[in-house]
Amino acid sequence: MEKRIKVLTIIIFLIILFATGIFTVKGGKKTYSAFEKRKLASFPKITKNTVLDGKFQSGLDDFLNDHVLFRDQCITVSSLANKFLGQKEQNGVYYGDNGYLIEKYEDRDFDKKEINENVHYLSRFVNMAAGSIGSENIRIALIPSKVSVLKNKLPLYASSSKMNEYMKNRLENKLDDKNVLIDLSGTLKEHSEEYIYYKTDHHWTTLGAFYGYKTLMESMGMEACTVLSTTDVSDDFRGTTFNKIHYSSVKDVITRYDISTAENCELEYDISGDKENRSSLYDESALDTEDKYNYFLGGNYGVIKIHTGKANGKSLVLIKDSFANCMVPYLTSNYENIVMLDLRYLNSSVFDTLNEMEQIDSVIVLFNEEKFMQDGHLWLLE
Repeated sequence: MEKRIKVLTIIIFLIILFATGIFTVKGGKKTYSAFEKRKLASFPKITKNTVLDGKFQSGLDDFLNDHVLFRDQCITVSSLANKFLGQKEQNGVYYGDNGYLIEKYEDRDFDKKEINENVHYLSRFVNMAAGSIGSENIRIALIPSKVSVLKNKLPLYASSSKMNEYMKNRLENKLDDKNVLIDLSGTLKEHSEEYIYYKTDHHWTTLGAFYGYKTLMESMGMEACTVLSTTDVSDDFRGTTFNKIHYSSVKDVITRYDISTAENCELEYDISGDKENRSSLYDESALDTEDKYNYFLGGNYGVIKIHTGKANGKSLVLIKDSFANCMVPYLTSNYENIVMLDLRYLNSSVFDTLNEMEQIDSVIVLFNEEKFMQDGHLWLLE
């Protein structure tokens, strides 16, 4: 009897194991996780070379991890258990004070070769542009992540990367005019006790962006905009950092800063080569989705041309990542025309777009530091 029970247990275990494998492989057709907001690993190609060099085994491991049965539920349970047990981090995210989820960055997350290439492409472009419109009209503003600014919110003994300083030193040395580079770290650290970063998302808030904007305008000798009022458009936001661990004790608030020149804007989007016109900097429909940060401009696009309510004839080229999206309403107070370029989604040469412009008065490059170091599209500035 005891032997039969053991045999039956083994059979049941093998059936569960086999069934899990079948369901995992069958579920492998899924390419995107709405739960984690990222692409999922595909089944690796089996060739003699991929097996011998280990790429197949590594790819299979990634595939099985991404498509394992009940993966989403396991992530949530694991996060809750780790938090209950007093763990300081999970899946590259620190559990910070006051509900802050802070992305962890270490030196191994960056490639020095890629950093040096990006510095080369950007510095060469900026030096060339400075020769055309003057370095006083050009700024590179690098935005630090929460892990660099909110150190008082980090758990004890939290590690951090030194690559940020390496990158900024390399960039400064490559620029003909060092004043072009604006480091926003000091500004944001002065306001680190304020709500300048979302707690569950990697972006800065509209308040953080406003402080960055004021510093940027001051460096260019321009007057900052006047805020008429503020409006909380959502109190139910959980962002990209939350999606990595699916645990948070809080939700974020998205606030709109009302600027007169931002109220009547005309926008032209380049969406995969097709043109689409819109009449607002804000996408109300995004507030009904999980990606509520897309409220600002509706998300990221290769080219967005904005005609603002500021009739001063000045034009700005803004080369950016998603951190810039919530700063644009402030910039409408300083420029009549703004052309936004996001290299990650650009379908043509940067210079094709620039050559279409009748006038360029200013160029601002606005990137998150870590995303800039990892961006593989800076070569488009060549």
